[in-house]
Amino acid sequence: MPEDHITTPRSLSASPSNSSEFSLSLSASSRDSAKPAYRAPIKHNKQRRKTGHDYTSPCIYLVTVTALNRRPLLGTLAGNNPDEAHVVPSDLGNKVIDFFLNIEKTTFAKTGCRVRVLHFQLMPEHFHGILYVHDQLPANWPLGQIISGWKGACSRAYWSLFPSSPSSSLSASPSDSSEPSSLSASSRDSAKLPPLFTPGFNDRILNRKDQLQAWYDYLRDNPRRRWLKVHFPDRFRKIYDFKAGKQEHRYTAIGNTFHITYPERVQVRCHRNLNDVEIQQEVAHYLTLARGGAILVSPFISPAEKAVYDACYAERLNIIKIVNRGMDNKFVFPSGRDLQGCYEGFLLVMAPYADNTESTRDARISRAQCLNMNDFAADLSTIVC
Repeated sequence: MPEDHITTPRSLSASPSNSSEFSLSLSASSRDSAKPAYRAPIKHNKQRRKTGHDYTSPCIYLVTVTALNRRPLLGTLAGNNPDEAHVVPSDLGNKVIDFFLNIEKTTFAKTGCRVRVLHFQLMPEHFHGILYVHDQLPANWPLGQIISGWKGACSRAYWSLFPSSPSSSLSASPSDSSEPSSLSASSRDSAKLPPLFTPGFNDRILNRKDQLQAWYDYLRDNPRRRWLKVHFPDRFRKIYDFKAGKQEHRYTAIGNTFHITYPERVQVRCHRNLNDVEIQQEVAHYLTLARGGAILVSPFISPAEKAVYDACYAERLNIIKIVNRGMDNKFVFPSGRDLQGCYEGFLLVMAPYADNTESTRDARISRAQCLNMNDFAADLSTIVC
């Protein structure tokens, strides 16, 4: 990757100017009788690491760390509407940002290796950052050591700004490996000062050319997503073990669940090899049905199906979308405009799979999974075109 395409952001939501270079039933008898069962979401610790990966090799990573007990110490969500949503950093948050940007300088000073900060997003209780490890790192200085040093600096800033913060208000936690070596174990114990962040970190590894742009978009969208969840919590309540369709498959669902009780639900299924004229014919056909009140059901995978989704979304027509990743993870919600559609009430997102794993997040969808998702859509439909 040419180095002249890498720039260091200096604001809360900066990104490379040339980022394009990196482009990656309930039975329908009645609403009152619809009482889906609930189950607790899978509670991941957000510290997944990829087994077998060489964390000293040149690579691009999306790193996430979370404040201990998810305390909102790093900033405050602001804005009068979703489009204006942003995070105002606290004094501590500004230091976290400064130390993250300083990773480039400190890593080069200690190892002679280049590490670039591509992007970051501060949130009140967590932090996302994208790092480009440009050179092979020494064996004793992998990515974990870089993050540990940064977290240690953040913890020292936390202790300096909140010297009397009682540990009793922060439930007991194992010592973070990022605590500074300059503070002896005895003094740490006597002061009972917890680290700022939970031990460890979560990382994602870039493995597709369009994936980096998706990361940029996701980080930039974080404040808007948070604003919607804070101001409209009922519209983003996930329902677990949501039974739907003729075979009563179980889903995790979010959005307008009343869609599933509507009698006219039409499966959208289009061949992937249609030409432009045929695609427009399919769009016109399904738009007519949706404008007439039918709810369209599909994973919207093929180019024609995606075009149908785009057209219906533009007119805010009712849609049920099947997704190829699980949403049981308590931190996982629909992304981008899917989240907006749930908020506006015309979209229902349904996940027939349990977990949001590496395979469902990063791997390209297989033909077998496409067929499987189309089967779910057919089961949810009441009208076959």
